[in-house]
Amino acid sequence: MSSDSVMPRARRPLVALACAAVVAAALPLAATLPESSAIAPSAVVSPSLVPPPATPVFGPAIDAEADYQGQDLCSPKAKAGAKKLAALIRATYGTSSIGISRACSSGGQSEHKEGRALDWMLNVKKKAQKAKADSFLTWLLASDAAGNPAAMATRLGVMYIGWNNKFWRGYDVSRGWTDLKGCSTDPAKKKAAYATYCHRNHIHLSLTWEGASALTSFWTKAPLPPTCSEGWGTPSGAAPVAGGDLVPIAPVRVLSTFSGVGQAERCRIGQPRWSGDRRDLVVPVLGVGGVPETGVAAVAVRVAVSRPSSPVPTIYARATATSPRVAVVTALTAREYSSTAVVPVAGDGTFRLQLDRGSADVTVDVLGWAPPKPAVVPAAATTTGLAHVTAPTVAYDGTDAPLKPGETRTVTLAGKAGIPSSGLGALFLTVSTPAPASTSWLTLAGAPGTPVVATLRAAKTSTSATQMVLPGASGKLTLRNYGTVPVPVMVRTTGWTTTSATAGGGALSLLSSPVVVADSSRSLGLAGAAASTAARSFVLPATAKVPVGADAVLVQVSGRGGTGAGTLTVGSRGSVQAFGMAKGKWSHDVVLLPLSAARSISVATTSLGSLARITVLGYVS
Repeated sequence: MSSDSVMPRARRPLVALACAAVVAAALPLAATLPESSAIAPSAVVSPSLVPPPATPVFGPAIDAEADYQGQDLCSPKAKAGAKKLAALIRATYGTSSIGISRACSSGGQSEHKEGRALDWMLNVKKKAQKAKADSFLTWLLASDAAGNPAAMATRLGVMYIGWNNKFWRGYDVSRGWTDLKGCSTDPAKKKAAYATYCHRNHIHLSLTWEGASALTSFWTKAPLPPTCSEGWGTPSGAAPVAGGDLVPIAPVRVLSTFSGVGQAERCRIGQPRWSGDRRDLVVPVLGVGGVPETGVAAVAVRVAVSRPSSPVPTIYARATATSPRVAVVTALTAREYSSTAVVPVAGDGTFRLQLDRGSADVTVDVLGWAPPKPAVVPAAATTTGLAHVTAPTVAYDGTDAPLKPGETRTVTLAGKAGIPSSGLGALFLTVSTPAPASTSWLTLAGAPGTPVVATLRAAKTSTSATQMVLPGASGKLTLRNYGTVPVPVMVRTTGWTTTSATAGGGALSLLSSPVVVADSSRSLGLAGAAASTAARSFVLPATAKVPVGADAVLVQVSGRGGTGAGTLTVGSRGSVQAFGMAKGKWSHDVVLLPLSAARSISVATTSLGSLARITVLGYVS
C-alpha cells in the first residue's frame, strides 16, 4: 500500500463523504494525498469527560482486521449495521444529525450509496460537540484488555474514518491517523470554506460489508471467522481435460466454510482484495465419498451460499486460476440459495470458487463425477449409451394436490415419462411451481433420508423453477414445504443416465473450457435486453464445439430480472422453464436442453428488460 493515498493504490476512488443535507455537492474524501507520516491518535482524540457508549463484555477473540471494500453497487438503503451504529451514537450522546444514504447519482464513489457510511454532524470548533467526538473516537480506537488494537472499531467493522483534517484506516490499523488530503498541511485548507472537505464539521465512518450487515461481534457477540485462504492447489493448477459421462454418487460434502469441512478451520469466502488478490477458494474433490482418487475430469456439484454480508453477491466457479469463470449462484437475501453446476477439474484434483462482493458462508456437495473423455468412441456408442435425452416431459403433476405447509412428500419418477423403472443413474429434472399465495421454500432430495440436492424459492409474483441433477437408482424425489401456504409442484424431465449402456442412449461429453454462446448484455447472440415476451433465438456457433447431430446441449443459463419478476425459458426441441427471476437480480442454473436439428436455441421471458447469458458446458451425441 502506498503512503501517499488514503485508499489502496489499486483503486484510488474519489469517495464523497460530506453529508448531502449540509453540502449539496460534497467534495471527495479520498484523492491522491501528499506523502505524510503517521499521526499519533492523541493529536486528534483526547481524553474526554463525556461518557462513551456502553460496551458489551467480550472475550479475547476478535474479528479479523477490516478489508478495504470500495463502493461498486447502487444500494443506498441504510443497512442494518449502519442503523444500529447510528442508534448507539444517539443513545449515548443524545439527539444527533446522522446521514447514511445518498443518491447514486450524487458525486463519485461513496459507501453512502451502499447504505454503509455515516456522517455524524459535529463541529470541531464547538467545545461540547468536540467533546462528544473525543469520547467516541477514544472509545472506538482504544485497545481492549486482551491487547486487541482499535477493538471496538474492529468489532463494529469500521473500514475508515475521516475527522478534523485526519484519516484512519481499519484495514491498516498500525498506520494510525494520517493527513487527509493536505488538510493539516496546506494553509489554504484551513479556511472555513474547507470545513466539509476536511471533515471539521462531521465525522465520517465507512463500514465494511460485514459491519454494515451487523454480522460482526459487537452485535452478535461471536467474532466473524476470517476470510478463507487459498489453501489447496497451486496458483494455476494443471489444465483440465474434456470429460465423459457423469457417474452419479450419493451426495458428499467436500466444503463447508461454516463447519470447516475442506478447510483447516472455519472461515468465510471473501471478495477480491484491492491489491488484486482474487481470493479464489480452492476446493479439493478427489477421494471423497464416491469420487475416485484419480481420473476425474469434471464434477457435478450443488453450491449453496448463505449469510452473505452484502446484497446479491454471486459465486463463480472455474477449473484453474486462468480458466473462464461461470456464475453459479446469487444470494437474493440472507437465506441459503443453491444451484447446480458442472465444473471441469484441474489436474491437481481441485476447482475454484470466487465471490464478487462482501463475504459469505458456502457449501459444496458433489453429486457426480466424470472421467476423461475416451480418445476413441466405440462404434456401438452410436446406438447405445448411458445418456438419454427426451423432449421436456411431465413426470409428476402435483398442481391438483398442493404440498401442504410443513409436508414432506416422496414421489416415484422411475417408470414414468419414459424413465426406466430400473438401472437408473441420475435424472435431469425441472421442478416448478406457479405463484403460491406467499413466498415459500422447498427442499428437494432423492429417496427419504438422503441429503438435500436443491432448494426452490417459490415466489408469489411469478412461476418459479429450479434444475436438478438427481442421483440415485431409486428414481424417487422427496419434496418438503417449509412455507406457510400450500405449494403446487410440477416435475419435468429432459433426460437421464443409466448405469449401463442401453439402446437409444448417447455419450455425454463435457468441455474442458466452458464457451459463452449468447450474452444479451454484450449483444452476443441476443440483441440487448428483452423488449417483449416473444421468444428470441440464435443458432449455436461453431465456437460452441458441439458437433452436428448432437442430441442435447448441457448449458449454464444466467438471467437478470428486468423491470419486474418473471420466468426465463430456454428451448430448442421443446421449452424448459429454467428459473424464476427477481427484479434486477441474477439467477443461474444448469439445463440439459434437447437440441433440434437446426441447432437453434430460443430464449423467452415474462420479465421485460431482463438479460440472459448461455454458456455451453457439454453435449450429448
